[in-house]
Amino acid sequence: MLATTLPNSLVMNPTSMLVEMKSFIPSSYTFETEIQKIKQELLQGDLDCSAKDETNEQYLYEMQDIIDHLPKLPEIQQQKLTIPEFDEIEVKQLTQ
Repeated sequence: MLATTLPNSLVMNPTSMLVEMKSFIPSSYTFETEIQKIKQELLQGDLDCSAKDETNEQYLYEMQDIIDHLPKLPEIQQQKLTIPEFDEIEVKQLTQ
């Protein structure tokens, strides 16, 4: 027996929820993408610090200055794991 979701059903259909949410996902996605872009530019040192509000502009310049004065982190490099090899050690039993 196949279960279907009727309009007044109490069963939640994830697919229909995604379709209904589609209308406001792009706006939040655009906002999050813009925030990530600003963070990346801030870390790279090429953020455009101009703003419409003088207070916000000063804040951006201060943030860029703080980030620029932080010590640079070393690049993380993944290395292939090596299994150590040991020489065999002979064990002699003592006779009593």
